[in-house]
Amino acid sequence: MAETPEATRYDAVFLDVDGTLLWVDLDVDGYVADLSPYAEGNGGLTTERAAGPVWGGLRRHIRQNIEHRTAEDLARFRRRNAEQTARELGITAPSEVLEEVAERRISFNPYPEAVEVLEELKDLFVPLYVVSNWDIELERVLEDLGWMRYFDGVVASAVLGVEKPRREIFDEALRLAGVPAERAVMVGNDPVSDVRGAYEAGVDSVFVARKDREAPEATYVLPDLRGLAGIVRG
Repeated sequence: MAETPEATRYDAVFLDVDGTLLWVDLDVDGYVADLSPYAEGNGGLTTERAAGPVWGGLRRHIRQNIEHRTAEDLARFRRRNAEQTARELGITAPSEVLEEVAERRISFNPYPEAVEVLEELKDLFVPLYVVSNWDIELERVLEDLGWMRYFDGVVASAVLGVEKPRREIFDEALRLAGVPAERAVMVGNDPVSDVRGAYEAGVDSVFVARKDREAPEATYVLPDLRGLAGIVRG
C-alpha cells in the first residue's frame, strides 16, 4: 500500500544553495601550483599573493553572472574573468589553461547535515524548489552533486534575469510550485536576499544562522538545517 502523505504546515519549500545547503571554496594552493610556471618575476606566484585576486575573481563572478544568460555568453565572461585575475597576478598563460584551472580549483561542499535534511523533507512528500542567486549552470552543479532527484524545480536568478530579494523571483517560485504565498516557506542564510525578500513577497522564512548575523523579519531561526523538517511538518 502506498504511503499517504501527512498534512504539513507548508505545501512547498524553497531552498537557497550557497551558505544554506553548501559552501563554495577555492583551492588557492592548487591554483598557485598549476599556474606558477606561467608567473613572471615578483618573487614568483605564492598563495599569499594569489589569495586576494583569486577570491576577487569569484566575487566578480557572483556579482556579474546575472548579466550572462546564455552558455556562450557565460563562457566568454568566465574567460575574461580568468584573464583579469591572471593579469592582476602577472601571469601570462593561454586562456584555455586559465579557464580550466579556475574551474578545477573551485569546489561545492555540502554542509554535513544537508543530505540528511533533504531526505527528511522528501519523506514528508512536500515539493522542494531551489530558489537561488546563481548562474545559468546551477542545475548542472546540483546534478553533479546528485541532488536534482530531491527537487521539483529550480529557479536560478541568471535564468530568470532577476535576483533575490526582488519579489519577481519569489513570484516565479510560487507560480512554479502552484501554491499561494502563505503555503510556502523560504529557507536561506541571507537576512536580506532570503529573509527580507520572502517577507516582502508574503512568504514565511527560515533563517539559517550559520554566521553571527540577525534576521528580525525571519519567521523561524535555526543554527543549521537540522530541525527544518519539524518546522515544515508543523
